[in-house]
Amino acid sequence: MTALDPERLRPSGALLAAQIALGSAIEHRAVSPTGQDPTTMDLLVRLELAAGQRLRAVDLCAQLMKSPSHVSRLLDRAEVSGLVTRQPDPDDRRANQVIITEAGKKLVATFAPDLMAVLNRVIYDSLSRSEIESLVESLARVEAAARAFQRPN
Repeated sequence: MTALDPERLRPSGALLAAQIALGSAIEHRAVSPTGQDPTTMDLLVRLELAAGQRLRAVDLCAQLMKSPSHVSRLLDRAEVSGLVTRQPDPDDRRANQVIITEAGKKLVATFAPDLMAVLNRVIYDSLSRSEIESLVESLARVEAAARAFQRPN
């Protein structure tokens, strides 16, 4: 006898399997040709899409769901590679802003077509617009519930 309920495990198993398969497709078809790792490319895409193409390091920690020390090491490597720069945040002396450089923008520009090809093939060719909207809304609720569950009572 097991305490595991297969019917209750089914949604999380499907969600994790989809996440792993999509992540693998993105890594092999879009990230690998850049010579970077997936987290670096995630960082650069977030900066490219951010207002002013800059974010505070603390906000990157939250968005990337990585510890401050992990993000600091990631930023060190990206900065040495010339992909980002760090500047003091004019609104908060204790914080830094991370800014994507021209080299970082060029790398994102070469990555973007391959990323979009994966997303088109895997998501947009597989689901209707209404299914995509439903999926996004459902996943947002799951994410919110999971984040709320992690907070201390």
